[in-house]
Amino acid sequence: MKLKKSLRFAVMMGVASIALVACSDTEIATPGTVVIPPAPPTAPPPPPPPPPATGFAARSTEPQSQADCPTGTSFAANVALPISGQMTNFCSLTSGGTASAATGGTGGGTVARAGTITGTMNIPLSADPILIQGTVFIGDPAGMSADVTFAAGQTFISASQEGVVDLLVVSRGSTLTAVGTPTNPIVFTSAEDFEDDLQPNGTSGTGDWGGLAINGAAPLNECTVDTAATPGSAACQQNGEGGSGVFGGDQPAGSSGSFQYVRVQHAGFQFTSTNELNGIALQGVGSGTLFDSIQVHRGADDGFEWFGGTVDATNLVVTGAGDDSFDWTDGWVGSLQFGLVIQEPGDDNGIEGDNNGDTSADAMPRSTPRLSNLTLIGDGAAGEGMQLRAGTAGDYANIIVTNFAEGFEFGAAGTGPSPTVNSLFVAGNTANLVGGAQTLFDAGMNNVLGGGTSLDGVLPGAAELALTARDPQLVDAGFAPAMYVGAFGPDDTATDNWTTGWTIDIPGAEPPGCPSGTVVDAADAPSTFPGRTEQFTCVLDGTITEDIRLTAGNLYRLDGTVFIGADGLADPAAGAPTASITIDPGVTIFGNGAAGDVDLLVISRGSQIFANGSSISPVVLTSRNDLDNGGVIRPGVTNEIGGLAINGRAPLNECTIDTTAVAGTAACAQNGEGGSGPFGGAIANDNSGRVNFLQVRYAGQIFSGTNELNAIALQGVGSGTELDFIQVLNGGDDGMEWFGGTVSVSHLVVTGANDDSIDWTDGWIGSLQYAIVDQTAARFLVGDNGIEGDNNGDTTNDALPRSRPIITNFTLIGDGASGEGVQVRAGTGGAVINGIVTNFAEALEFNPPSAAASITPDPILNSVAFSGLQSPVLVLGVLTGMPSIDLFNAGANNRNTAANTLTAPTGFTSTIVPGANETEPAITAVNPVTVCNTVFTGAASSPCAQLDATDYVGALEDAGDLWFAGWTIGL
Repeated sequence: MKLKKSLRFAVMMGVASIALVACSDTEIATPGTVVIPPAPPTAPPPPPPPPPATGFAARSTEPQSQADCPTGTSFAANVALPISGQMTNFCSLTSGGTASAATGGTGGGTVARAGTITGTMNIPLSADPILIQGTVFIGDPAGMSADVTFAAGQTFISASQEGVVDLLVVSRGSTLTAVGTPTNPIVFTSAEDFEDDLQPNGTSGTGDWGGLAINGAAPLNECTVDTAATPGSAACQQNGEGGSGVFGGDQPAGSSGSFQYVRVQHAGFQFTSTNELNGIALQGVGSGTLFDSIQVHRGADDGFEWFGGTVDATNLVVTGAGDDSFDWTDGWVGSLQFGLVIQEPGDDNGIEGDNNGDTSADAMPRSTPRLSNLTLIGDGAAGEGMQLRAGTAGDYANIIVTNFAEGFEFGAAGTGPSPTVNSLFVAGNTANLVGGAQTLFDAGMNNVLGGGTSLDGVLPGAAELALTARDPQLVDAGFAPAMYVGAFGPDDTATDNWTTGWTIDIPGAEPPGCPSGTVVDAADAPSTFPGRTEQFTCVLDGTITEDIRLTAGNLYRLDGTVFIGADGLADPAAGAPTASITIDPGVTIFGNGAAGDVDLLVISRGSQIFANGSSISPVVLTSRNDLDNGGVIRPGVTNEIGGLAINGRAPLNECTIDTTAVAGTAACAQNGEGGSGPFGGAIANDNSGRVNFLQVRYAGQIFSGTNELNAIALQGVGSGTELDFIQVLNGGDDGMEWFGGTVSVSHLVVTGANDDSIDWTDGWIGSLQYAIVDQTAARFLVGDNGIEGDNNGDTTNDALPRSRPIITNFTLIGDGASGEGVQVRAGTGGAVINGIVTNFAEALEFNPPSAAASITPDPILNSVAFSGLQSPVLVLGVLTGMPSIDLFNAGANNRNTAANTLTAPTGFTSTIVPGANETEPAITAVNPVTVCNTVFTGAASSPCAQLDATDYVGALEDAGDLWFAGWTIGL
């Protein structure tokens, strides 16, 4: 999703709402008639501007229209957040539909039918959470099916509207593919969870929304839709509780999709004692469904409940279930290996297993699940660790049960058979064996009663490791070999086990320090740097070939050049492993600064970066010296780290690896300067990830006149990559340079670039909107050009694909003595529009292609205000003179004036707010979208969809346009 320029509006709204909320904890009534008092004789000085809002409503990723929403979602405007009441926008996982259906009883909620999704839909990764409002059905329960895919790392939140229960339902016959990764799980949570601390980290209460219901057509032993139907037949079906749709049938191998590395948080809802929504309800789900690595956190009812079906599960975690953690009934005949339960005060059973308690304990198909390698930890006061009853059978092995009121309870019912229990460790419960449990316990092998456990958090201690395990493959032939009792084995550690990275709130299993893929350097403690409060310094070095997440609370150090993913000279090299790096808000990465090393972060082709900064917590890439100096800006200092290079597979017009390759093809590639790896290819929409709210400080390295590192190098980066809200401070070469590619950038701040602030070459086809360049020497560095744009100066100006970016809404401030404000040359095309250029030695330099070149047309220069230039006589152009003046005159609404009228926003130093000489009627803006469509007339693809329609020149509309505030430094 493209980030719109909406931050300032959201911030203003957020500040107003927070101010009102802070005054009272009661509802605020709509004001009546407002009486305006007479003005005082002398107006007081204006108050300072309010600080930016820190609430969730102030996020910059808020969509502004349907155009910002992924296909298949709807634009939901002015949604009230449940805690603050602030209004904000979302993309919503609804598609219209009729409203509904089931009204709750004592629970006091209504399930509203919000919409039905049919057909094929692929939801790509969006920076903003996607909303679930009311009951959303994937597939029409009465007919048309759906095949829906959610991207790894995507977060979904409920609207949490009073009186309405939000619920996501996979209908029978439809599929949902929700496959995350250990470092990028898919998260379903509540708006309250986001609002309280800006993170989907499971810090809200229980029962904020309905949860997830998955319906299949596998057999059941209870038929409530047609009570005369034969259990296990196609006609044997049920209506799910909470209005969750119809399930059941005669297809035991059916598939409802794939679910892996998923968290469901704060779900569950009780309408009545017999009508409840669980965190995840598996309703007649078939064995063709992948169900692995799932956590349910703080649900109001059961964590997982199986209603019949045949689905198998692995790696399930339940933390803080309001009722039972694992619950089954109605003939579940699947399996579960590796499960962890951690109860909170007031929770009920770890396991509650039934066959059928409503009609007959002997109903067929009988519940006969196979379970192995579970650790069940109670709240110390309530519930049973394992409660088996109502005719359930099955095979249970290698289970630890501790800290419950009752460890194991068995209630025999019907004519059997009874469950089989082996290698069960029951210890540290108020009562260990209850009811008929003693008989089962004695009949099994290697069952042990203990006075207590030696668990280290959730990991086994000496007592658990001494137990004799049952071979899990004797329980179920499909189980993994795991010859130990409990969910974790002897080789597992707190920072490396199957829960690592994608789960939350696991005592002792939460990484206490550096995340996987990094190592701690105890000798380089964060406390040695002024003002730092992080816990550890975690080291990254070499080539990282597994997904990695840099979590908040640590400093991260680059030791030399660090590659995310491996690549060779192919596209990428055959078999070369790819990886992703995810960086949490507020994380700081610094270069080690060792002699002879260049501390550079490189994203290899095919790999991705997800820098998830925020408007109040940017991600920072900087130097050791910067940390040593407490982050104070040091004018004239640069070249302390290498910077950031992102390599993609989008087209180039110069091929230096194979000079015989055809430009723009997969074979056309280059090796990046400074050892930054190969880039280029033929995938225009290549996706190298997402970067939001990033600062890169004191970067760049100059090895020779033709071998330099920029602060940020975008090397063949494709249009599927999202780059928004980025600052470069004191870059040693260019601030940001595009080497071909198709990526667009918005909200760029370059302060103190040593060479050009904005530079492109080799066929860049993209856009840049909202850019501030400040080269004021007293505060930053003496720089060169504000913009330097080339097509190809090495081989031929005619090289294709031709550079033709759209540069719009920019403010360029020079150092007062050097450089060109705008320099376009070497055959570049495109458009430079709606800009302000001031305080450079020369305003504009245009070097047309040589006479032998056939490139047409010239770049467009429209609505650019030049002013305050250092030449004794204001002459546009330097080398050839007239071509620059001709380009100026050929455009519409360009303005040349002796003085700028820029001012600094209140509380800031940089003069970047347009004044009388930069605004109407002095200069008239053009619509960037219209100009872009002119440049790309007839093109199959273009960056025009990435642009906002604006009607002003410069990076800022007025003094209230503060999109740079809060996440940048030095302005």
